[in-house]
Amino acid sequence: MRDAKSRSMRACGAAMLALAWCAGVQAAVMQAPVKQTPVKATAIDPELEAELSARAPYEEVAVIVSLVGKLNHRPYAVKDRRQRDNRLFRALKENRKIERESHKEFLHGRGVRRMQELWTSNSIAVTASADVIRELALRAGVESIRLDSILQAPAVSYGGTATPEWNLNAVAIPDLWALGYTGAGIVVANMDTGVDPYHPDLAGRWRGGGNSWFDPHGEHATPHDFSGHGTQTMSIMVGGDIGGSAIGVAPGAAWIAAKLYNDAGWARYSDIHLAFQWLLDPDGDPATLDAPDVVNASWGLVGSAGQCIMEFGNDINALKTAGIAVTFAAGNDGSAPLTSLSPGNNPAGFATGAVEPTLAVASFSARGESACDGTVYPKMVAPGVNINAADLSFGGLPLYSSVSGTSYAAPHTAGAMALLMNAYPGVGVGDLEAALTQSAQDLGVVGADNSYGYGLVNALAAYQNLHARLGSPPEIVSTPTPTATQGLSYAYKVMAGDPDGGPLGFTLDNAPVGMTIKTTSDYIAWIGWRPTSAQIGTYDVTVRATDPAGLYATQSFSIAVAKANAAPLAANDAYTMIKGGTLNVAAPGVLANDNDPDAGDTLTATNFNQPQVGTLAGKADGSFRYTPPPTYTGMTSFSYLARDSAGLASKTAGFVSIAVRANKAPVTVGDTDSTWPGTPVTIYVLGNDSDPDTAIDPTNHIDPATVFIPFTGKPDHGGNVVVNAGGSITYTPKPGFIGIETFMYAVKDSYSTPAISKAAYVRVDVY
Repeated sequence: MRDAKSRSMRACGAAMLALAWCAGVQAAVMQAPVKQTPVKATAIDPELEAELSARAPYEEVAVIVSLVGKLNHRPYAVKDRRQRDNRLFRALKENRKIERESHKEFLHGRGVRRMQELWTSNSIAVTASADVIRELALRAGVESIRLDSILQAPAVSYGGTATPEWNLNAVAIPDLWALGYTGAGIVVANMDTGVDPYHPDLAGRWRGGGNSWFDPHGEHATPHDFSGHGTQTMSIMVGGDIGGSAIGVAPGAAWIAAKLYNDAGWARYSDIHLAFQWLLDPDGDPATLDAPDVVNASWGLVGSAGQCIMEFGNDINALKTAGIAVTFAAGNDGSAPLTSLSPGNNPAGFATGAVEPTLAVASFSARGESACDGTVYPKMVAPGVNINAADLSFGGLPLYSSVSGTSYAAPHTAGAMALLMNAYPGVGVGDLEAALTQSAQDLGVVGADNSYGYGLVNALAAYQNLHARLGSPPEIVSTPTPTATQGLSYAYKVMAGDPDGGPLGFTLDNAPVGMTIKTTSDYIAWIGWRPTSAQIGTYDVTVRATDPAGLYATQSFSIAVAKANAAPLAANDAYTMIKGGTLNVAAPGVLANDNDPDAGDTLTATNFNQPQVGTLAGKADGSFRYTPPPTYTGMTSFSYLARDSAGLASKTAGFVSIAVRANKAPVTVGDTDSTWPGTPVTIYVLGNDSDPDTAIDPTNHIDPATVFIPFTGKPDHGGNVVVNAGGSITYTPKPGFIGIETFMYAVKDSYSTPAISKAAYVRVDVY
């Protein structure tokens, strides 16, 4: 009203009207009725108001501040899961971001000590004093403020003994395994107490990496379970058979996990909100698609049976909109009716109750109808009594327990969803839920009821339901070539069939640089590649065949690229032999100085050519035998090729030269010895002699038996010499002789036509 008054006064002044008229206008304005600005109704939840009223203004309370302007999920709905993207993730983070920042700045200015964005529901979790909370409630854009309540972790409920695998057989899991569907390529997650990553039935199935584990409390950087409940539920989804019997519904799937509760066993609602939004994009990078396919939540807001609490409704809707299936445990507040439990009873919830081995509904299993929308509750039932599950392993021991509760029924539904997604990768969450409910085994009264829901999970019937509506995916029937060689062409003929008919399209989901695929007919494509020298190693390839309905099959394999085989290098050789003999060279012979650049290759000698003179017999091990004409002396040669174990021969031949020469005589060297007068002495004259041919032919050497005294070489002072066996000579001086006496000897070699050495002198000092 002050603005209206001033405008009127300014109008009067500008027009220079009479003071009386202006005064009249002023009076009229002053007397106009004043419109009161309405005071903003408090946004504080009644439960929080009671809490604040009981506290001093400075005392802190953990609250969740819900802001106006929730995002409409519908434009981001994923109908074909093969086309999942992160558009919803981006939109949720950007929705009302400026307004959230404004409220955060306000709270920072008030010195709050804990604040977290919950963008899936356009909210903020904060711990603030009571007076700050009351001040915040009056700010524009604040829709509501409620307690950030605490939820206790579910307790482990142990069961009795039962036939192994009864639960898997009851829901027809082995039938889908027999069709080849074990959950391969599917990622499941649980929101629970954590998971023991060391249990042998789970260790190898963790997806691994920083995007596969979330602990909002910051207590554990890698998977951990403080109670065993989360390990048990995860093992029912994906466990193996290390213990001797199968325990998991989808053993081919990989797992990730969000640890809702701290090690003290409780979580705030904000921790759960953070876990939900982590599941939308675990690595926080919109450019990557790493969200799980199925989420199991074996928990509920205990103590609120029969109530509708929509605390997590936006979170559940966000996951399902993004193509992520979500299952909840129905709760253990039965057998009374109207005991549905949130959030499983939310409109987007998909809750599973429990049946016994007799297929009777478990007495503890919560009943409907849903407190939120009056629909059937639970949606369906699954085995939940005396279930064999993995338990805490204490570092890797194969330990198991029998457990009971709807917590252990829900993972059967989640695991069945994983199998169906494996069979039909594009199936939407709505179609998946419909296939399960429409094909469930009816139990109890005829039709859907509020004890069994739509009935018992039947994985095979659900598969058949999808098959009838969606058809059959194609099948790749060819076997890939697993090896390639650097620099050489690689080719793989991909062949596929489709029961529904129609041409198939072929693409590469994953391939090394340079690899291509070309469709050549309705059911055949060729993969081509020429690996470079930089691509030696192992490469993963995934080829996809897609039918006209959008159903597809993939085949993943690895190709080991080897270094190109290099040709051996044959080196030249040279040998010398004696005329009239035979040259025998043992293995490795001509290969001894050859080599192959490829480690581990074995060389062989091939393609021996005959020499110009004489005859040659060569063997693969490199040995050979050469025989020249008996009277030949001179040079000759032959060639050969060195070949590796892959059959590749040397690019150039190895040349072997042979020198054939005449037999050379032994070389004798003079000797010196001494003795007393009249005393015989034996002299070993051959010790310093040699035969130049021995190095060429070891059989050609000095023959000790051929030592002799030449006619002109007898002792020159009347002494006596005797040649002994073995080539030694005994010298006896003439009686009375004192002085120096000499004599000579000679020797022959052992060759077939022996050569005689020159005579050598022997000196004997007699004194």
